[in-house]
Amino acid sequence: MMDFRKVPRAICAGVVVMVAGATPCRAVDYQPFDWVPAPRGAGILMGYYQFATHSELTNTIAGGVKNSHLDSEIGIARFLYYNEAFGHPFVLDLILPFGALTDGRIGGNPTGSASGIGDPTVSVGVWLINQPEHGRYLSAASFLSIPIGSYDRQSALNLGQNRWQHDLQVDFTQALFEKFTIDVSGVWTYYGENTDAGPAHQVLAQDSSWSAYAWLTYDVTSAVRRAMPTAGRSSLSVGYAGTFGGAVKLDGVLNGSKTEEHQIRFSYSQFVVPTWQVLLSLSRDMSATGQFKQDFGLLLRIAKVF
Repeated sequence: MMDFRKVPRAICAGVVVMVAGATPCRAVDYQPFDWVPAPRGAGILMGYYQFATHSELTNTIAGGVKNSHLDSEIGIARFLYYNEAFGHPFVLDLILPFGALTDGRIGGNPTGSASGIGDPTVSVGVWLINQPEHGRYLSAASFLSIPIGSYDRQSALNLGQNRWQHDLQVDFTQALFEKFTIDVSGVWTYYGENTDAGPAHQVLAQDSSWSAYAWLTYDVTSAVRRAMPTAGRSSLSVGYAGTFGGAVKLDGVLNGSKTEEHQIRFSYSQFVVPTWQVLLSLSRDMSATGQFKQDFGLLLRIAKVF
């Protein structure tokens, strides 16, 4: 493997900027049943806590980078409002990430830490197919991330990306038999330019990326109610998330960073009372190229339906 200390500074800086910008959260990442519409006029307030530890940094030019590490602790405040127009349900979605990136190292060299607010995201989604009697839903959504999060070009790590980002997402949900449900999604992401990347005021540009998600869910409500008679709908899920493309350039030169990742996930959700849901999800990267590999990820989400 190549000694990362011998890699040009442009590559080092680009890796750090790319990793830091991508770590806080995926705006369009979703859990099972997230794209089943709530009743007209309903609002849902969500709070997330995400912890992840990363290592095994790889760069498509430098190769594997030993003694590299990054931890992230991210909170997300999210509000969704559901209604209907022209016979189709729609949702308005506001997402605000915040938190900290800590214990950063690349090739044994400390990269410091970062804390503050990430780039907020606004979204609108619409259901093109809404057939609750068949457990069938097809939706499309547009997400826009606004570059006003915490960003310091002198810092190696940042929660804000200092660039616009637009995601287009299509989701399909289908009930299978009596207790199974499948959720699948495809996402196309466009990245604007960061024209103030690093101390040298470089221009960071990134090719568009593609993402694919899939969840298979099993309804365990009857089993849970034997132990907790007042429990609401409960489910166990296994999932996959993959990203592809997204090669990064600094001042027009490829720096070896990209967004190639394959991740496996496990999730449990339960309505503890009719208007409160708790969800716990665990994840681990099977492989990652051009970025840090996630060794372990934990997501805790609490949702309140109004």
